[in-house]
Amino acid sequence: MHETGGKFPEAGIFSIFLYLSSILGLTTMLTRYLIIDELNRGIDRTIDILNRISIVIGFIALMGMVIVAAYPMTSMMAPHSIGANVLFLGAVIYAALQTGLSYKMSPYYNGLTICHIRLAVTILSAAALIAMLVTMPLAMKLWGTGTHDHWTGGKTPADKGFDLMVAASVSEWTMAIMFLAYYFTFIREFGKVCVHLRVQMLVQHFDEEPQPATVSIATERTPIVM
Repeated sequence: MHETGGKFPEAGIFSIFLYLSSILGLTTMLTRYLIIDELNRGIDRTIDILNRISIVIGFIALMGMVIVAAYPMTSMMAPHSIGANVLFLGAVIYAALQTGLSYKMSPYYNGLTICHIRLAVTILSAAALIAMLVTMPLAMKLWGTGTHDHWTGGKTPADKGFDLMVAASVSEWTMAIMFLAYYFTFIREFGKVCVHLRVQMLVQHFDEEPQPATVSIATERTPIVM
C-alpha cells in the first residue's frame, strides 16, 4: 500500500488523503469521547479511565498516520516505518480499548450485539497486524539479498520474497478495511446525538475589555462542545 504512494506525483496525492483521513479520524474519536463522557458523567470510574486512555492512544496512532504522509516509503524508509508501526499498533489498541469500553457500557448504554461486532473486527485487525509484522521484515530481508534494475515499488514475481510481500500487502489492506469497518460501527450511535458549538460574545467591540459580569466561569464539568 505504501509503495503505491511512494512515487511522485502519486506520493503527493497519497499524502493529501492521509492528512485528510487523520483529521476525520481525530474528529470521529473526539466525538466518540465526548458522547461517552456525557453518557457516563463520572458515574463509573472505569469507563472514564478507558475513555481517556483510548482518546490518547487514538491521537498517537493518528500522529503515526501524519508521519507516514510526511515521509513516503521510497524516500525515507526509517521514519515511514516508525510512523506506520505507530499507526497500526495504536489503531489496534484503540479498537481493543473501545471494544472493552462497549462491553463495560452494556447493557445500560448499548446492547451486546454491537460489542460482539466490534470484538470480531478487533480480532481480525489484530490477526492482520501480527501477520504483517511477521511477513514484512522477512520479505524485505529476502528482497534486499538480490540485485534489482527497477525501483523499490516496482517489484515483480521474479524478485526474492515476492510471495511474502503479497501476504504482507494483503494483511495491510485487511487492517485498513477493518479500521474503516470499526469506525462504521459508530454511525448508528452518532445519529442519535446532537453536537454543536456555542459562541458567547464577551464584548460588543473588540477594543473593549470583557467585564466580570459577562464572563462565564469554567469548571472541570463545563462542556467543550455544547
